[in-house]
Amino acid sequence: MDRLLFKKCFRCSGLMIHDKFYGSYEHFWGWRCLNCGEIVDHVILENRRLIRTGQERNMQRARR
Repeated sequence: MDRLLFKKCFRCSGLMIHDKFYGSYEHFWGWRCLNCGEIVDHVILENRRLIRTGQERNMQRARR
């Protein structure tokens, strides 16, 4: 099997598979954990990064 089709889940350390998801008007590819159901794609990861960056800025402002 191709190792690129499987990853380890950040949430539960379970097995993640590369899967196709269907929305109302489009479809996209992402990663889904077979154990906990966590779904991750490039948009989710970018939003999480932006939230972390914003929280870090807020913490720095609070320290001043």
